[in-house]
Amino acid sequence: MPVAPPLHLIFDADDTLWDSNIHFLEAFDSFVAACERSGISDSRQVKNAVRDSELELIESLGYGRKPYVMALHHAARKLATNGGSEQLHADIDRIGEYLIDRHCELLPDVDTTLLELSQRHTLFMLTKGRRDEQLSKLERSGLLPLFSRVETPHEKNTDAYLRLIRDAELHPERTWMIGNSPRSDINPAVRAGLRAVFIRHTHTWELEDEDLLVSDRIVEIDSFRRLLDLF
Repeated sequence: MPVAPPLHLIFDADDTLWDSNIHFLEAFDSFVAACERSGISDSRQVKNAVRDSELELIESLGYGRKPYVMALHHAARKLATNGGSEQLHADIDRIGEYLIDRHCELLPDVDTTLLELSQRHTLFMLTKGRRDEQLSKLERSGLLPLFSRVETPHEKNTDAYLRLIRDAELHPERTWMIGNSPRSDINPAVRAGLRAVFIRHTHTWELEDEDLLVSDRIVEIDSFRRLLDLF
């Protein structure tokens, strides 16, 4: 009986393999508290300032923990218009140091599932974020040897998937993208001709949320270990 050739399985990293966005949410809460201590009590104003600063800096710096800390400093300069910003920036340095050095815990069953999948398929990683940060997290997780290729594009849009298909010589019909973000993982992969597995995560960044495409090329599962049933 002929054996089917291995599949190409492309994985997102943050909030697919390990917790990440919850760390940003907790850093933001700490920033709000620091703002309140500095006399800035309008939480909506604080949220909008951080969001605007994030979106502005993403254009030049990309996604990641270091850019986020820079966005907090940027927002603080907008918010602290009546002086007293020295302590606020010191608080941001403290928040940032903890955020950047914080270990990302693997989500349930990720390590054992990837190990088993790597024995019968070829694994890739396609994730946004600063390459040095993502590779550091991947090395600390112990999962790096399981991946044959790691790509960190500025944005995960349809063009990024088409480039990976071309550069890695992937066959779209035998390639799947696995991730938690409709905007970056699932929809653009399907538009590029791939199949996709959506694994919902409670703390997915709100800017990554959008309606899933209506497509029979998308499978939704409720746990990472279910990938062993699919593949």
